[in-house]
Amino acid sequence: MFIEKQLSDNTINDINYLIENTKLKPTDRVHLTHNGFQSNNIVNIFSNELLKKMLPDNLYGLVFHIHYIHYYSGGYQKRHDHRDTEKFGFILYLNDADGETVFEEPVNRSIKPEKGKILLFDSSIPHYANESLLNKKILVGAISKIIKKY
Repeated sequence: MFIEKQLSDNTINDINYLIENTKLKPTDRVHLTHNGFQSNNIVNIFSNELLKKMLPDNLYGLVFHIHYIHYYSGGYQKRHDHRDTEKFGFILYLNDADGETVFEEPVNRSIKPEKGKILLFDSSIPHYANESLLNKKILVGAISKIIKKY
């Protein structure tokens, strides 16, 4: 599965307001974000109403983690997948930026970060983020029935 859709500016503005007004703590586990900030799991700050605006009806109730990532100038994400811990993943771009997200086989696509664009994808697809010079801000998350502590 690979779905690309656009969320409304109002929804993205609501998410950005929520992020800006929450004291986020950096993750304490090893991650693949370089030269950037990655939060701990912040799924609990999202209302069901906001999750419904972000994700398809059949998926929003299965979200078990969401992380905010702010790539500073020169930030990037190493190649990885989530096949061992998740069923689906998502990336939501909170601003226009550079540093395309690259999806490998079977998708073979480079996605330009554009405010409001959300990508939903099978967690087995390898992906990475090229270096960003424009302070890219995103949400990443997992949709799964597999229970794993984050």
